[in-house]
Amino acid sequence: MYAVRRNIYQGSDGVQVDCLSEVKGFTELKEAERVAENCNGRVVRVIKGKRPPGNPIKENQRWMRK
Repeated sequence: MYAVRRNIYQGSDGVQVDCLSEVKGFTELKEAERVAENCNGRVVRVIKGKRPPGNPIKENQRWMRK
C-alpha cells in the first residue's frame, strides 16, 4: 500500500491526514506516483502491522486502573 507525502499524507480517497496510520492508501504504485507528480509530493510505502503491547500494569498500580 502506498500514500503520497507532502507536508501531510494524502491517500487514495483524497483525504489529507497528519498520521500515516490513518491514511487510506493506494494499492497501485503507478497510481500513487502519478498523484505525487501532480501535487509535488513523494510516494511513501505504508506498512500496517500490529502495534507492540503496552507496558504491563504493575501490581501496586492495579487499584488505580479500576
